[in-house]
This record gives sequence, structure tokens and C-alpha cells, in this order.
Amino acid sequence: MSTDETLLDELLGARAPMVLQGLLQFEAAHPRDEPHYYLGFVATHDDHRGHGIGERLLAQNLELIDTEHMPAYLESSNPKNLARYERLGFRPRAECDFAPGGPTITTMWRTAR
Repeated sequence: MSTDETLLDELLGARAPMVLQGLLQFEAAHPRDEPHYYLGFVATHDDHRGHGIGERLLAQNLELIDTEHMPAYLESSNPKNLARYERLGFRPRAECDFAPGGPTITTMWRTAR
């Protein structure tokens, strides 16, 4: 057992194998054929949600990525966000289920500009 697996067991107990399987799915879906920026998380506190803060933050980061003419990759667990990401130039690549009964994850790619 690796150190990462031991840590997951300590932190998550019986749920550790399910979380590890989900993380391995993310890893398997992650593109390897082209250098790119990986946008791990974008979140907005509930008190500020719905005001476009997250989308503006993402757009500012994409402007910086565009100056390097690099593509970007992200995973979305919320179907409501797919249209937002598409407005910013992302296109769906694939879908996978994180765990039985869990969220469907959509992987998305934005070509270099």
C-alpha cells in the first residue's frame, strides 16, 4: 500500500477505496498528449454565488493562458456549469461517474488561442 493510500484510509476509512477509484478515473481521463494548463477547482462561497465572480476569475486566468497560447483542461461535476465553461471556449471531451450514485464528471478541453 502506498503512502497516499494509507493516508486515504486514515482520513476516509471505509470510503477510501471508492475515493481512490474516483481519483484514478480522473487520472486516466486526464489528457497526456499535449502540454496544457489544468484548472483544478473554481468555487464561489454561497454568499457570493450568482454574481459572476467565478466566471470572471476563470476568464482572467484564461487571458493569461492565452498569452502563452496554451490549451486548458478541467473537470466539471456540476452540469449547470457546462454552459458557462462552453461560453469560455471549453468543449466536453468525456464523462465518467465518480462513484456509484455519485456525480457524473464531464472533462472539458479548451484549445490554445
